[in-house]
Amino acid sequence: MINHQTKTIKLPKLVTRSQLKDYGTSSYHARTITKNLLPVTKQKRANAYLLNDVITCIKDYLKRPRIRNKSRESLRQVLEILLERLGNVLEVPFHQESNTHSEISQLAKQLTKAMSDTDRHLAELKATVATINGKSTK
Repeated sequence: MINHQTKTIKLPKLVTRSQLKDYGTSSYHARTITKNLLPVTKQKRANAYLLNDVITCIKDYLKRPRIRNKSRESLRQVLEILLERLGNVLEVPFHQESNTHSEISQLAKQLTKAMSDTDRHLAELKATVATINGKSTK
């Protein structure tokens, strides 16, 4: 009997400059944020960068003291959208105390995971929309 186990491979999450522009950055900021990054691949004709690298570059850029308030706000909003795409799950400490019921704790963990999955899928849909919108503006 042969036991076939399927393995899922998680591909790295990517961002293009056109997606960054559609999320709300200016063309200048999209270029500035990605100029020191090496593109991982191409998506059609656009260079694609690792999501984690772009997030790091935006955080570093926001540390600069001379950024206009409007630019700072738009970059923070884009950073929030990109962080949603990561879909990181935060562990909530549920302790088995005398007043905490184990079934309620388990249901709360399942709810937290379902909410995180929903947020991650919504962020991926937003990325798809940004890609489509970026293609239509060219």
